[in-house]
Amino acid sequence: MAELRLDWMGAVLVVMLLLILWSFYAAHRNPRVQINLFDLVIEGDRLSKIAVTFMVAFMFTTWLMIYLTLSGKMTEGYLVIYGGLWVTPLVARVLGTKHEPTINKELTSHDLHQ
Repeated sequence: MAELRLDWMGAVLVVMLLLILWSFYAAHRNPRVQINLFDLVIEGDRLSKIAVTFMVAFMFTTWLMIYLTLSGKMTEGYLVIYGGLWVTPLVARVLGTKHEPTINKELTSHDLHQ
């Protein structure tokens, strides 16, 4: 089995990850901040199996990318696969969202003939 060597870069990564997780938790617990981490896995009033599966898969593949990087086995192919799985759908959703202009008044036949 490959040996994982945790050097100072790995330690910095772990500390940064812990700080990010702590800040999310602190915001979640603060009643003045409108962040609810349960919104990531709940749809309506029920736990979503698809959302839970999606979050677990995202966390696993992200940790796999970190592991491959720390162990020196990261390749462009892995990065392209990860980007294809997670980044591309998000970018497509942002770029594909159409914002229709809203019209606040009703058109009358008089408006159409002008």
